[in-house]
Amino acid sequence: DFDPSAGGRCCTDESSMSEESEESKAIPISPSFRTTLKTTRSAAAPTMLNTIVRSVKFECVCAVVILLNCLELGIQAHLIAVGYEQPAVKMLLIVSEHFFTVFFLVELGLRVKVFGFNSFVPSTADGRENCLDAFLVVSTGIVLTWVLPLLAFVRGFDLSGSIQPFSALRSFRLVRLVHVFRRVPCFREAWMLIRGISDSVRTLFWTTVVIFFVTYVFAIFGTVLLVEQMMRLRCNASPEDVERIDNLLAITGGLDKLMYTLIQVLTMDSFHSFMREMMCILPWSWVYWYAYMSVACFVLMNLVTAIIVENAMSSSQSDNEHALAEKSAKQQKDLKELKHLFYLMDADGSGTLSWPEFQESFNDPVMSKKWMLLDFQAEDGKELFALLDDGDGEIETAEFFEGLTRMKGPAQAKDVYRLQK
Repeated sequence: DFDPSAGGRCCTDESSMSEESEESKAIPISPSFRTTLKTTRSAAAPTMLNTIVRSVKFECVCAVVILLNCLELGIQAHLIAVGYEQPAVKMLLIVSEHFFTVFFLVELGLRVKVFGFNSFVPSTADGRENCLDAFLVVSTGIVLTWVLPLLAFVRGFDLSGSIQPFSALRSFRLVRLVHVFRRVPCFREAWMLIRGISDSVRTLFWTTVVIFFVTYVFAIFGTVLLVEQMMRLRCNASPEDVERIDNLLAITGGLDKLMYTLIQVLTMDSFHSFMREMMCILPWSWVYWYAYMSVACFVLMNLVTAIIVENAMSSSQSDNEHALAEKSAKQQKDLKELKHLFYLMDADGSGTLSWPEFQESFNDPVMSKKWMLLDFQAEDGKELFALLDDGDGEIETAEFFEGLTRMKGPAQAKDVYRLQK
């Protein structure tokens, strides 16, 4: 049978061992090692507050409250528009407004407590989102719900009508639902749609610019070819045609009016009626309208669709590359954790682990949690030492990293490694 203590080493003699406690008799631990364990125990152990605030459930609860707040704002705006003045309903809305203000204020305080003030500095994308969210909480919550009404009450002013439009700014907090869609797997499709919209913003902007210039150029040609021609024909037209021309000039008589009519054609919004009327005056006018439709509707819109689809494909490929980068970063983090674990276990700093050092790591609360994260329990200590050791009674750095890297994961990985040994 394997006896890991046979090749172990001891760095204290019998006289020093008699002065140590029972724990020190089992393994010699240097003062620096004890200090390291104490510091790690206080810094590494996550608090319950950190766990709650960083969890997906906390984000989901906040998202539900944001949705309820937006629903309350919509009901409040609707009741004001229809002139509904039921006192009980009005009081319920006031109470709900204070409830949402308190909830969002507590949520903001918890996030500041956990993530710190640096997470609200607008130097990064997440920092800008957090800063905007905090601004909405303070301005539309504390200022508009508590401070200004209190000042108005003291001064004897009525600000209820002027404050309401600004309170609707809370609906912008719906943007925070994007974080929930991104983190919760069941909202993957919704996140893909939102991601597609955000990636297409630049394309949509330049599409609007191009459509504007195309419409502007066609409006210039239309003013020269159509409007001026109809104004000349109006002088010698019959009363019936004069009325028809006047109706057409009402929607095309000017660069701005013609551009607006062209946008109506672009959106396919019932344009055939006035086109038929114009064809009674200018039979060839259909060429102008269908030329614009061919360029703006058929060609330009299909190009925009193709560009958006290409952006979506590029985003999907970018997501895959991002996933590979995250996997690589996780591997580097795991390797760093294993190095830190080896450093904590190597009490005498010799660069190798003896059986007493290895066994003591399972008895320490902080170290045992690290082992549990690697799916190892205290009862696995002796067997794990035997698997990692090459037979000399000590585990070197290469043996430690190679063995734990291959065994890191579920129990099946350990079983396969045991068979390979």
